[in-house]
Amino acid sequence: MLVRLASLFAVALACAAAPASAQTVLLNDSFNGENGGAGAAEYSGFANWSTANVDLLAPGYFFNLCQAAGGSTPCVDMEGSGNGSMTSKAAFDLAPGGVTIQFDLAGDQRGRNNNTVTASLVSTLGAVLFSEVFSLAADAGFTTFTRTLTLADATSARLSFLSGGPADSMGLLLDNVVLSAGAVVATPVPEPSSVLLLGGGLALMGSLARRRLRA
Repeated sequence: MLVRLASLFAVALACAAAPASAQTVLLNDSFNGENGGAGAAEYSGFANWSTANVDLLAPGYFFNLCQAAGGSTPCVDMEGSGNGSMTSKAAFDLAPGGVTIQFDLAGDQRGRNNNTVTASLVSTLGAVLFSEVFSLAADAGFTTFTRTLTLADATSARLSFLSGGPADSMGLLLDNVVLSAGAVVATPVPEPSSVLLLGGGLALMGSLARRRLRA
């Protein structure tokens, strides 16, 4: 009997302290299926992005630069004929809670420094929810960057990347973009009803134990 009660109280506490649901992936783009897997200069046919002045690096067009940076799949050179831009075609509906932006960046693989990429999340009403400038030294390999923010209110927003620095057709390389959102994972304090249940259960278990000792 005591073992059964203890099990019931353990389940009640576990339910009360269960974490919130994990984030949902809204965008996950590695650019692998673009243009039939072939590279192209000034490519603008991306499935998920509206672009200007970016190159798709894949077999047939400077794929060796992705490989030199440590990648084994297509990537994007953020400078085509000049500083490039990529903005998600979709405006993502974001509920209050956590938002995570993740992507891989590599330096210019042709020895040029002073290039940057600005990653931004901007609401459809123009409010800047997140913006940060990233820079990497020439020839630096791919590095994964992860940024998280918490939204107080629901909003709709687009993710964008903008190249900066010398407009010399040799920019930072971008790959593996992931946007996810949802409730922040946390362990909440047990509700008062759960605490009362635990207290009452422990008292009952103590009483039963005393009776058994007297017997």
